[in-house]
Amino acid sequence: MFSRYSTRTKVIWSLLLLGFALMEFPGVFLFRDKVTPFIFGLPFIYGYILICWAYMCLVLFYAYKTNWGKTSER
Repeated sequence: MFSRYSTRTKVIWSLLLLGFALMEFPGVFLFRDKVTPFIFGLPFIYGYILICWAYMCLVLFYAYKTNWGKTSER
């Protein structure tokens, strides 16, 4: 089934699924009532979500630039 997809498509899907898994990681609730770990001067949860958001933007920008989803014309 997956043999018809290129390696680049598989990598992009893997990076997207990794990003979604990181955003939905339930372990961040361990830090819910704490103010001290700081990331970029923000409380941990805000810094973590900001980093995840930036990661997903970079992955989607890479997918856009490589014409991900377009059929290759042979």
